[in-house]
Amino acid sequence: MMEGSRMTRWKSFTVEVRREAIDAVTQFLMAHGSLGMAYDEQLLGASGDPADPIPPPPDVTRLTAYFPWDTDLWALKRSFLDFLPLLAETFGPGPESFQSAAEITDTGWAEKWKEHFRARKIGRRLVIKPSWEKYSPAENDLVLTVDPGQAFGTGTHETTRMCLRFMETLFDRRPFPRTVLDIGTGTGILGIAAARLGAERVLGIDTDPVAVEVAGKNAGLNGVSGVFRSEGTTLSAIGGEFDLVLANLIAEILVDLAAQILALCAPEGRLVLSGILKEKSGWVVEEYVKHGASLAEEATDGQWAALLLRRRN
Repeated sequence: MMEGSRMTRWKSFTVEVRREAIDAVTQFLMAHGSLGMAYDEQLLGASGDPADPIPPPPDVTRLTAYFPWDTDLWALKRSFLDFLPLLAETFGPGPESFQSAAEITDTGWAEKWKEHFRARKIGRRLVIKPSWEKYSPAENDLVLTVDPGQAFGTGTHETTRMCLRFMETLFDRRPFPRTVLDIGTGTGILGIAAARLGAERVLGIDTDPVAVEVAGKNAGLNGVSGVFRSEGTTLSAIGGEFDLVLANLIAEILVDLAAQILALCAPEGRLVLSGILKEKSGWVVEEYVKHGASLAEEATDGQWAALLLRRRN
């Protein structure tokens, strides 16, 4: 993992993007070598404290990505402009545009993005806070501490919030899930939440070795290293079945992996699927029903949908 203090020169690349396309643009920039990103998110109320409920975020925001000094910004801009028609195929015509690029000769940016990530209450009990912020929990709050590093996911995106709310409901029931699989764990936020909510064994997997490392560190920050384990393994290499399977991916991947994902869910177990554009949720449901699941509940937030499914015997 790159440490900001070891380099004194960086380059920044700023674009304008609609909120529902942030994930896709983030993945594009990471694939082109971004070392970190920040975008504006409205998390505070009028008093300056974390707001509950959160005020509606702006539809369009500026996203700034940071790159090594030797990055060819002109080539990056061309690639980004070539990417916009592909983005429009998924999200429709929109406001995405290149805004600016700059050379940075200090390391202040490495800390500046943290200004945009503050403590936030997600459901009835769950609160997500960064590792560098102090937070005084209310009586029933369950606080999850997250340090994203270079892994994806602070827990504040709509797709993650819906997962966490479904999980609160599942762990309020009896019997609650005792074994959990988190596919595409990222920072580990979902798997760590499961461990904090009462799961006895949680496995988080990711193809990104940085994510595996960051998730493991976050498990330590939350005192669940004995319950949560992060690995860079593949679905086909996992043995056994799990009471709860979590997968916050995208519709296309969820559909491609439907048979494998369901095979890892125990009979009568539950699946929480997210990262799905609302117009694609019916497609995902149809595929999982074909493979032996039934829809228990669907949630929507903005342009996104999340599904709670049950595996039939």
